[in-house]
Amino acid sequence: SSRANGTVVFQMPFTVEDLEACVDLAASAGGAGDLSSALSRLLSALASPLELGGSFHRGIGLGGACDYAGVNSAFQRLCARESNPHAAEASNLVRQVMLSVFAEFGPAHVRWGGGTNGSGRDVASSSDATPLAIGEESLAEGEEGGEGGLVAMQVEGDTEAVMSNAQVDSIPFNWAAVLLAALLPLMADTLPRDSNGICVIPHRHRMEKQRANDDAMYLTSSGRLAYRTNKVCDNCQKRILDAHFFHCSEGCDIDFCEDCQSKLREVFESFFAHTADEADKERRYQQLVWVISITECVAAQILRQTPEDRTRLAHEFAFEWPTALFGRLVRVVTDVINAKVVHVQDVKDIQSDQRFWYTVGLLQFLYSANALPCQTKIVDGSADSRGPKVEYTSFILDGINKCEPISEWQRWREHPSAKVPDMLAISRFELTVDFCSFLTHNNLVPVSFRRVCLLCDIWEQIQLEVVTGMGRVIPLQIEVRRDPPRLLEDLLSNFGGMSDGQLRRPLRVTFEGEEGAGMGVLREFFQVALRSFLDSSGSLQLFNFNEQLRTYWFNDGADNPMAFRACGVLLGQAVLNSILVPNIFPSVFYERLLHDLESPYARPLGLDDVAKVSRETAMSLHRILEYAEDDIGTVFGGLDFAPLLLPEDFRLSQSTKQVYVDAYVSWFFHGRIAAQLTPLSEGFRAIVGSSSLLQRMIGAVQLEQIVCGASVPVDIPAIRRGSAHEGWAEDEQEYLALFWDVVESFSDQEKIQFIVFVTASCRVPLRGWQDLQMVVQKNGTGDERLPSAHTCFCQLLLPRYTSRETLAACLRTAIANSEGFGLK
Repeated sequence: SSRANGTVVFQMPFTVEDLEACVDLAASAGGAGDLSSALSRLLSALASPLELGGSFHRGIGLGGACDYAGVNSAFQRLCARESNPHAAEASNLVRQVMLSVFAEFGPAHVRWGGGTNGSGRDVASSSDATPLAIGEESLAEGEEGGEGGLVAMQVEGDTEAVMSNAQVDSIPFNWAAVLLAALLPLMADTLPRDSNGICVIPHRHRMEKQRANDDAMYLTSSGRLAYRTNKVCDNCQKRILDAHFFHCSEGCDIDFCEDCQSKLREVFESFFAHTADEADKERRYQQLVWVISITECVAAQILRQTPEDRTRLAHEFAFEWPTALFGRLVRVVTDVINAKVVHVQDVKDIQSDQRFWYTVGLLQFLYSANALPCQTKIVDGSADSRGPKVEYTSFILDGINKCEPISEWQRWREHPSAKVPDMLAISRFELTVDFCSFLTHNNLVPVSFRRVCLLCDIWEQIQLEVVTGMGRVIPLQIEVRRDPPRLLEDLLSNFGGMSDGQLRRPLRVTFEGEEGAGMGVLREFFQVALRSFLDSSGSLQLFNFNEQLRTYWFNDGADNPMAFRACGVLLGQAVLNSILVPNIFPSVFYERLLHDLESPYARPLGLDDVAKVSRETAMSLHRILEYAEDDIGTVFGGLDFAPLLLPEDFRLSQSTKQVYVDAYVSWFFHGRIAAQLTPLSEGFRAIVGSSSLLQRMIGAVQLEQIVCGASVPVDIPAIRRGSAHEGWAEDEQEYLALFWDVVESFSDQEKIQFIVFVTASCRVPLRGWQDLQMVVQKNGTGDERLPSAHTCFCQLLLPRYTSRETLAACLRTAIANSEGFGLK
């Protein structure tokens, strides 16, 4: 840029310096006219994909990469009130320009079918028009949506404004990368979030309050009054048992329990709380819908590129975009999908909302770009590869947890072999029935949702066996003694003579001489039963405890196949009965289970996996590989080759040391523990092995999380939101608030100890800490008493103390003496 008589003159294409000067002019503009003049060239560049693709390089030389960080920073200044008094007006001008740009692409290039727009409201299903609806209805071209509102375009299919194929094909491959770097300040953190941090948007119709019929009323086993509504809340996915609930006034298949309806209302009221009037509220709503619409349009434009341009664009995101910027983009796309996902499932034809599935395609494209650094080597002389640009967990769509698992499992069952196409190599991206199914996108689906779908798959197998036997599902009822050694005897006696089909039934347990039954007793049974397997000694010692790693591994000298099979049955029953067990085995244990399941996700095991079981063994093998002298056979001459199935004339040398280590690793995880792992694996497969979903969609990490839950930092506010308080008077609510404040002030380690104290496990429930469902029950008064817990019921028995200091001290004393489950 250059200056003449105080006026900035821009020479196109823009450099970042030009962009920054333009933002300075906008910030110093005297009014709307000056602002439009100051931004005219910038808006012109935004409106021209050809121009934008070659703009915003740093300095004079235009041959290098775009300065994406500089672009984002400049637009951040332009759209922030702290740095630009005209930020709202400038932002609105940018939004209008982008609507016109995507209108020019036209339906020939981005064809939207019938369905809903980003707000979840109906949009036209005409095949010759592309409505970009903002607000209550689609606006005609040129009509304003109120003062300062956005202009929504509806482009007819034969309009002269639509770009030709040649014009669209000539757009630079990196145009979308430049555009998104510029628009991120207007797109990030724009949608409302619920209490779990998941983005939500209102349902497109009014929700009406309904009342269950009186003849549906019954008493639960705990004495609580409940109603058989045959409804499941589409927000929390729990059965609706209250007398009142909310249903869509237009008949959409969507229901909310009273609690979720109230919470969602609070979310939306809070989102619009700072609007001055109805017009201001409508403007904010328009901005919300704009974010969704633009994300969908960018998605379609990226996916229609040639494979070569798509690959080049992916490399731009992977290697030229700053990591923080890329993470924000992934967050924007996941936010848009999470906000719409439950509304998409509300319609019978889940494929109808094509915009939504193009956005899912964009997320898969970004997932592929994220993995590109893994294919490059670290520049330090080592053979190690780089990791992904951001953590893969950033792509998980937690909003899918609000979908109906049975429907999704049934969709997947029709196309069990469906896979996401290679988003970089596919010649032409098209929406197919296979693609428009959530479970097809295995890498984006939360483990919690996969676990429920897995249960649907297992129950299907159980039901088929029942139909074949012309009967009904009868739970597997057993009675056991509480003493661990005797309990182990009872399990072997009960499980030993049963076939796989007899074992593959929901478990119902009672303890000898006790009347208690139900889920609380079942959780307690799993705790005591697993401890009986781990604490066995002498000739019955099944597992060895590693003090250093704090995990259990097979005792390769144990000769008790019936006990190992029973242990496998117990782990499978834990999955079937939705019970999370403590994380007592190393992660490689689940890799070995996948090997026996012949899962395509089972990976070859190596030296790193040995270290997860025995660091000493791994270090010894590593020393062999590192030894570079010719006398390696002499130095390590005491090795026993016999168990490794190596040739009789095998000799350790520099050329054969890798062969020896590979053979040892294979023996370590197979031959050495075959007598123990084989029956355990058979027992596990007896319960869950018939699931095709388990074999096709579950990796070792997911399997571990399905059995044990995940390991994430303890979120006390989330636990508090999902907790219940029993036995406390109204005037004691302040004391309860004090209790939660004390727990939240704990260190990270103390929070873990607190969770172990209450639940006997430090693992998060599959759907998050808010699903822990902890009960805080009053347990008398007195500073001399300590808190206690019923871990099987996730129940904390809390006395009333005289001061905050005493409360904190007693809690710390109690949790410090908590052993935790199964770990010595």
